[in-house]
Formats: sequence, structure tokens, C-alpha cells
Amino acid sequence: MLDRILNTDYYRSLVQTFAANVEFNSSLLPISNFCKINLSFIQKAINKASGFDTIIKIPKCYDGLLQRIYSNLYLFVANAQFYENYTNPTLIKNQKVVEKKGKRIYKIKHVRDGFYDLEEDIKADSIRHRYPAILPKRTYENILNNFRIIRKKMKKNTMDSFITLFSSLNSLDQNSDLIPTEFSKVSIFIGPKYLWESFKDFSLEQSNLWKSIPSQYISREGDKIDSIGISPLLYFTSSYRIAYQEILQKQIEVNNIILFNDGFDELQQMISDQFQYGFRILGICTSAIENRTDTIKYWQWHKEEINLLESL
Repeated sequence: MLDRILNTDYYRSLVQTFAANVEFNSSLLPISNFCKINLSFIQKAINKASGFDTIIKIPKCYDGLLQRIYSNLYLFVANAQFYENYTNPTLIKNQKVVEKKGKRIYKIKHVRDGFYDLEEDIKADSIRHRYPAILPKRTYENILNNFRIIRKKMKKNTMDSFITLFSSLNSLDQNSDLIPTEFSKVSIFIGPKYLWESFKDFSLEQSNLWKSIPSQYISREGDKIDSIGISPLLYFTSSYRIAYQEILQKQIEVNNIILFNDGFDELQQMISDQFQYGFRILGICTSAIENRTDTIKYWQWHKEEINLLESL
């Protein structure tokens, strides 16, 4: 009955406003008009100046559509989070950096008067007369131009897909522009582990979605699995309780918490903690949300609306 009274012109205007003129993720993943409209809502929601909390409800019968929304939202939030770190990277004592055009790894030994002293991260070898090289008085700009921040030594080509992806999305030069690999500001996704692992099935230019975004899954027991061996840009947990214990309480700055059809039973606790930690709450769900609150904007899609939008 609803499909008979839908105003097709209204939904066509909706597509033109929120989808046709907006390019998300540079078309790296399959994306429909319906996905673009929802990403447009979320883009407005995570805006630092005028953002808001929002939950979007989609009927259960759209498994394929939901998976496309999840994958595109995962990539979209990752890139927004990458840019947040890109604009204000930090350099601190004992941080490790690796040469962009070499293999040597250095540690920031001293920070004084706006200069950084670097010491090569090797043990002295008295037999071969090889000792750690010292690079004194490097400026902030010099380090960012010539090194990448890392947590530990990694296998060759580990970061290639990550660097390729975010360089492409942000029109960066891999050789001259800063590509941060240490992230002080992150986002958290809450959902089942199989959903996090399903991002391996989404191919990108040289790899897949899972392997191109530095993320970490934290289990109920506190076990951690990294997709790439660098600082997580995104975290993925099965509950807010785990996120609170393993991330928020460790003074990691969290910009967004995104619920992937899970964790809504802890929504009230998130709202209670929001003032202290300052994160934004976003959600995609297929079931009705009980005990709604006025602090969150809700949007419910009907089958007839989705079918119409997908046909335009």
C-alpha cells in the first residue's frame, strides 16, 4: 500500500541532493544510491562543528545491501579518521620512525628546544664495529618528510596497501607527503567478529578492505588481533563494555562509536559516558530500538522506499 502513495519526485530529488553530486570512497567499492544517501547522513553526523548522534534502521531482508553499507561506512569512517590524524600528527620521545627511502629504523632519543635527536634502533655490534647512527637536531618537518612513524619493525610490503589506499583517497604523494602510521585519535566499531573478517571479501586496487585499513579486533577475553602491524586507526569489538575497558579507560581519544546491528542493549551506558569522553554515537540496525532518547536522531527506512531508491 505504501508504494502506491510514495512521491517519486521527492525520492528522485533526494537522490540528486544526497547521492548524485557526492562521491564517497572514490568509487572503490560497489555503492548504490541508497548507500550514498545514508553515508551523506552520517557525513553530516560526524561533522565536528554541527554533528549529531544518529541511528538508521533498515529492514532485515536486505542482507546484501546492508553488507555494502557496512563496507562503505567502514572505509568512509576510516578515511575521515585518517584525515583527523593527518592534520595534526604527534612526535614524542621513544617513538620509532623508519626511513621512507631506506630500511633503517630510528628512535626519538631526545626532544628539546623544538628539535628531535634520532638514534638508530639497533644494538651496538663491537665485533663488526657497527654502532647506532645518531641524527641530531632534526626538525618536526624534516622527520615527517623523510620518515614514517611505526610501532615495530614490519615485514616488507606490509604497509603497501594501506599507503596506496589513503594516498589515493586523499590525493597524497607517497614519497613527499606525510602518511601517518601512528594514530592518537580513533573510531570504534561494535559488531560480530565475522563482520570484521568479512571485509577481506571486498577487493581494492592492490589488496582488500580488511588488509588496507589498520584495525584491531578485541575479543571478550581481551585478546587482540591486528589487520596490519601498525597503530590501529579503527577498533572493532563485540560490545561497548570491551571498548570501555580496553580503549576508553586507557585514555585513547575516541571520535566515534559505530554500532553495526549490535551493542544497542548498552546504548544508555554509552550516552552516560558520552559527556566524559566526547565521542559521537552512530548506528545501523535492523530491529526496533527500545527506550529511545531525545539526544539521538532516528531514521527508519521502509522496504518500499528502499526499492524505489534502488530503482532510480
